[in-house]
Amino acid sequence: MISIIVPVFGAEPYLDECVLSLLRQTYEDIEVILVDDGSLDASGKICDQYAALDPRVKVIHKKSSGPSDARNAGLSVARGDYIGFMDSDDFISRDMFAFLIDLLEKHQADIAICGHVKTFPHGRAFPHLPRKKLRIMGPEEAIKKMLQVSHYESFVWNKLFRREILTGISFPSGHLYEDLYTTYKALDRANKIVYSREIKYYYRQRAGSIIHSAYNAKVFDYIQASLDLCEFSKKKYPRIYPTAFFAYLRARAFTFLKILFAQPRMLFSQEIRREEMYKYIRAIISSIR
Repeated sequence: MISIIVPVFGAEPYLDECVLSLLRQTYEDIEVILVDDGSLDASGKICDQYAALDPRVKVIHKKSSGPSDARNAGLSVARGDYIGFMDSDDFISRDMFAFLIDLLEKHQADIAICGHVKTFPHGRAFPHLPRKKLRIMGPEEAIKKMLQVSHYESFVWNKLFRREILTGISFPSGHLYEDLYTTYKALDRANKIVYSREIKYYYRQRAGSIIHSAYNAKVFDYIQASLDLCEFSKKKYPRIYPTAFFAYLRARAFTFLKILFAQPRMLFSQEIRREEMYKYIRAIISSIR
C-alpha cells in the first residue's frame, strides 16, 4: 500500500482536482490522508465528503500550525509500505504512483523521483527536464543533483519513499522551506535513488500560496535550511561542499531580493527591526564578495 499525505489549508478552488487525481490513480492500493490544517474555507467539509465516498480516504482535522505539522500528523497515522506526498492545490498524472512504484521495484531503490512541470493561471507550463532520461544514484550524487536544481528540487511531492527511509524523520514545525530541511536526510539514508524525467506531477503557481505570498520573517528559513545542509555536506560529503556552499549563497541572494521588493511597512515591522535588516544586507554583500 502507498500512503499519500496531503496537507490542506485554504485550497477550496483546487481541492477537487487534487483529490480526484489521487482517487483515479491506476495504482489503486492507496490510502489518501487529507490533513485539514484549520482551513477557514470549505476545504475541511470537502475532505469529509470524499472520506464518505471512498474508504481509501482518511481525514485529520487539526488547528492550523503549518504544512510541517500537517505532514507529521499524516505520517503518524500512515499505514503504507511506501509514503508519498502531495500539495492540495496541485494535481498528478493518473499513472504517477504506478510509475514510481515500478521504478522502485525494477531498480531495487529506496526513493523514486519523477519529473514535474509548473502550471500557471494562463495555462502555460514550463517543464523541468534534464537531458538524461533516467539516472540511478547513491546518496551523495542525489543530494548534489538536488542542490544544483539540475534534475529535481527538494520538494517531497514528486518522490515516493520506502517507509523505513522516513522513520524517525520529521518536518520542522513552524518553518517555511520544510522540504529543504528534510529531504536531504531521506536521500542520505537511501542506498539507491532512481530519477526519471517523465513528467507526472503538476505544480500549480498561484498568488496566495505560501511560497508566493508576500514577505514575512519566515523567509529567513531558506537561509537556515541551506546553511544546515551546507554544514551537513561539509562533514559527510566534502566533495559536494562547494555545491552546497553555492546553494547557501543563492539562498541569501534570493532572500535579499525578497526583502528588497517588500513593501516598507512590511519590511520594518516589529518582526524585523531596521538595524537588523541593515546588518543582514551588509552580511549578504560580504558573503558574495
